[in-house]
Amino acid sequence: MTVTSPIPVPLSIISAHYGFSTGTAQAQIAIGKQHFAQQTPSGQGQYWFLVIDRSNLNVVYNQLQAASDQAPPIQQFNNPNYILVVATLAVGFNHQPQGALFKFLDLNGAGRQLRRIDQLAQQFGCGSLGTFGYALVSVLGDLNQPGYELSDVNGPAWAPILTVQLMPFQVSGGVLYTPVELSNA
Repeated sequence: MTVTSPIPVPLSIISAHYGFSTGTAQAQIAIGKQHFAQQTPSGQGQYWFLVIDRSNLNVVYNQLQAASDQAPPIQQFNNPNYILVVATLAVGFNHQPQGALFKFLDLNGAGRQLRRIDQLAQQFGCGSLGTFGYALVSVLGDLNQPGYELSDVNGPAWAPILTVQLMPFQVSGGVLYTPVELSNA
């Protein structure tokens, strides 16, 4: 009997700056053929948190949050059986991640790109740069291991765009998906 290997599943994030022509911002996340979209309430920046079960790729948490200093209420999922996906929607530099949210992101895969946003916000403030886009994919569990992240400052309406693959691994007779860089294959 031949056992076939599971096929990698693409995961893409489109984080969003403020849409000056529309007064809103829209971000998108795609997991394989599943597509999710969120739009900001007019003039209010948001952090979008999506949690995915690594064993079956089901979305178990999907919420927006305006608070830049609070970790999302996902304690029951904060373990290595879940993947965290974060996208910003029209967040200004006066609301960059800080306090409990910064610590949560830092422990769950954030790194240079989060620190880049923080540094720019502290050095230049909110008046000179406007909004930023930030996207993160990582395994949850406060593991302090690097995730995959991108950031962009006042770029085009759709930015940044982060693309990774969810690679299936056989573990104890089951399959767990782990975010990995996009391969050349």
